[in-house]
Amino acid sequence: MNTEFQNLPNIVSPKEVQTYFGISRTTTYRIFHDATFPAFHIGNRLLVRRDELLGWLERQKVNKTQNENPKIVGSDE
Repeated sequence: MNTEFQNLPNIVSPKEVQTYFGISRTTTYRIFHDATFPAFHIGNRLLVRRDELLGWLERQKVNKTQNENPKIVGSDE
């Protein structure tokens, strides 16, 4: 596992995600309620497993080689 994420607990709350990544509360909860995000409830608590959070983050990466020379629709190139 990447050492920069070792400080995250095995089960992570929205507040911990918000603090760790420096994102707003609104953005955090938007992510946690997204259908593709692996969050789960225990009682009223919304949580995510660290390994699933990291997997989800990896899947969010933009493929830079795919976007280096974008083709413009309608161009002759």
